[in-house]
Amino acid sequence: MVGSIDLVLGGEWSRVLTPRERQVAFQVIRGLSNKHVARELRLSEGTVKVHLHNIFRKLGAKNRYGLIVHGAAEIVTPPLRA
Repeated sequence: MVGSIDLVLGGEWSRVLTPRERQVAFQVIRGLSNKHVARELRLSEGTVKVHLHNIFRKLGAKNRYGLIVHGAAEIVTPPLRA
């Protein structure tokens, strides 16, 4: 699952987030609540909250909306070619 997420959310996300954090972030971008993210990824809600706290800190997002906006920018921004 992480490989397909990396195709969508590459760039900065791949450099700063762990594979599990990328999975959680992707589910939040899909619009899932913490409860549903926990069910989908077989985690506790507390673990999802810890991952989100770390994701927000690493990406400089203040909340879920900021994460979604940041994710949209990652998706629509094509990678730079050397």
